[in-house]
Amino acid sequence: MEWRTAVASLLALLLVYAPVAPAGSPAVVGKLSTKGTAEVNGAPVPAETTVFAGDRISTQKDTALGLTLPGGNQVFLPALSAARVQRDGHRVTVSLERGALAVVSRAAEPVVIEANGVRIQTAGSTAGAYEVAIHGRSLKVMARKGTAVVTAADRTVEVKEGTTLEATVAQGSTGPGGLSPLWTVVLVTSALAGFTGLALGVQAVTRPQPQSCVVVSQNRISCP
Repeated sequence: MEWRTAVASLLALLLVYAPVAPAGSPAVVGKLSTKGTAEVNGAPVPAETTVFAGDRISTQKDTALGLTLPGGNQVFLPALSAARVQRDGHRVTVSLERGALAVVSRAAEPVVIEANGVRIQTAGSTAGAYEVAIHGRSLKVMARKGTAVVTAADRTVEVKEGTTLEATVAQGSTGPGGLSPLWTVVLVTSALAGFTGLALGVQAVTRPQPQSCVVVSQNRISCP
């Protein structure tokens, strides 16, 4: 029996002192391309870099960046904006924390935008482009191409092409899935310029084989 006791003691020591296996590396979300000064997790990054799940991206003054995602979806941030990116399987979620963003959706699995406790995405798997902006508890969603669907705890609103949703989001109140209710919702005709300040060539979004959009300056995005 002594040898069994010795083996048990040795195994116990190995378990105590064995090195802990490193956690799996975070999933790659996409590629970042910047004109100006952008930061990932508070640190400045080069003009092109890789973004991982959990990263927080932000832009300084006179800056615009593009995030290219799997399947050809793209998210663009203008100056003085910030968002956090997550990935669950093929689903990418971008949580807008400050400022605004523009989305070009091409893939069958649309990117999900979270802003002020509601979720926004294109309708179904159809191609589309839309813009989102937050200020305090206010939310604006403009459908530039196709239909954007805004989901809150108390309702779902379709924002048709050429229309802007203006809403006030309830504070400190959440429903199923952590969604906040919308206090008021108004749908108005969109202003041509949008509210991200980015000139976005949305006419290319619905082409049979659209090329990726490219940030060409701090206030212009080219969609070949």
